[in-house]
Amino acid sequence: MLLKALAIGLLLALGEIINGNIRVRVLHRLYGQRRAKTLSLLSGIAIIFAITWLALPWVAPTNYLDCFKLGLMWLIIMLSLDIFVGRYLFKYKWQRIFDDFNLFKGNLLSVGMLILFICPSLVFWLQMKVMV
Repeated sequence: MLLKALAIGLLLALGEIINGNIRVRVLHRLYGQRRAKTLSLLSGIAIIFAITWLALPWVAPTNYLDCFKLGLMWLIIMLSLDIFVGRYLFKYKWQRIFDDFNLFKGNLLSVGMLILFICPSLVFWLQMKVMV
């Protein structure tokens, strides 16, 4: 399960990198920064949910604890990626990176991370309901 979870975590990271690029390159110009962040959050949630829905049967968690671990692994992957890219590729100061998670400054990254964390459990529950 660990290698499968890691592979899907990297796929999620790729999807979110593409989503972020679309936000910065397209949505900012069309809708402004604040609305672009909201639209990007919604599309990011859709990406996370779709990938989780399709991949969860392949990972085959057997219970909610497995889903919790899966969500935690994906959260760690995504946090690590965001911090690495922000700090070492874009050369942002630590305060700028922390501000990206601050809801009071209009940034929604923390909401996206929460959704990423709970999504395996939510999809597991929904798929169990569908199978019954």
